[in-house]
Amino acid sequence: WLKIDRAVNPSNTDSWPPLSASQQREMDGAIVMLQEAMDQGHIEAALCVGSTYYWGQGVAVDYPRAMAAYKVGAEGGHAGCQYQVGSMYYKGNGVDVDYAHALPWIEMAAAQDVRAAVGRLRVMYVHGKGVTPSWRRAREYYERAIELGDSKAVENMQNLTRSIQAVAPLMDKRVEIHGTSRADMNGKRGVATDFHWYEDDEGKWRYTVKLDGGEAFKVKPANVRAEGTGGGGGGGGAGTGKAKGKGKKGRKK
Repeated sequence: WLKIDRAVNPSNTDSWPPLSASQQREMDGAIVMLQEAMDQGHIEAALCVGSTYYWGQGVAVDYPRAMAAYKVGAEGGHAGCQYQVGSMYYKGNGVDVDYAHALPWIEMAAAQDVRAAVGRLRVMYVHGKGVTPSWRRAREYYERAIELGDSKAVENMQNLTRSIQAVAPLMDKRVEIHGTSRADMNGKRGVATDFHWYEDDEGKWRYTVKLDGGEAFKVKPANVRAEGTGGGGGGGGAGTGKAKGKGKKGRKK
């Protein structure tokens, strides 16, 4: 497999051009040997088999066979296979789109510093795909992506920072809760530790406020104001519009 890959794929892309007759014969034999190695528990072979069928390298594209092979490697702890299983659920390649099934596999790959997995998680937390939207978690993944050398992560982080300033200006600041239907909550103070942004439903936007007593609550932006101001809105209320730069920060890698 590697011999053929080097011969037909010098630019190291995922897709292969059509093989010659002799290359195809070699590939047919290689697939058999890789399958046997995978069946014996070799997880690198599982990655090769999965990628062969996922990209159609010398074979017809076959997502179910790709998923089966990737799962063998993923369950054996192979980070690349873990990411591919999660990505197939995320994209709906051969299966229904299922963000809940995608999430744990992508998280396992990200824990092994797979940059694509870190990038996928930040998109999931920005847009709430399979998770509760969380700009705090998204920012953490932007920071991790920068540490891993993701060339686009700095610009994406800048876009998120601008969105926080425009839509959730009280995030990370000390705040006071006011105007809620709960008299026991009004006047309590703490830190707005997170913001939950829903692209198509501004009415669901919330700050997470961690009170000085240790409890945390999700609070509407209109019911949060800067500590000590005694007035003014909390940002993110009606008329503020959608987050700026969402197309860039949510772009798939």
